[in-house]
Amino acid sequence: MKTITIRDETYRTLQTMKGDRDSFSDVIDRLIAKKIGNIRQFAGGLKDSTTLDRLKAVTQEIRQSGRARM
Repeated sequence: MKTITIRDETYRTLQTMKGDRDSFSDVIDRLIAKKIGNIRQFAGGLKDSTTLDRLKAVTQEIRQSGRARM
């Protein structure tokens, strides 16, 4: 166990996020896990977007312009 010092406002915010059976450590652990996240949650996020098609076209243009200079 460690003792930490936090601002009163931060304490009140954590207190509102804390469930009846939660400790402050539980709240902080959830916040840390949420911030770190998992990149897999974004998988497939662009599947219906034209962004990937535009990125592919731009990449091809850059590659072609690089070959033209040689």
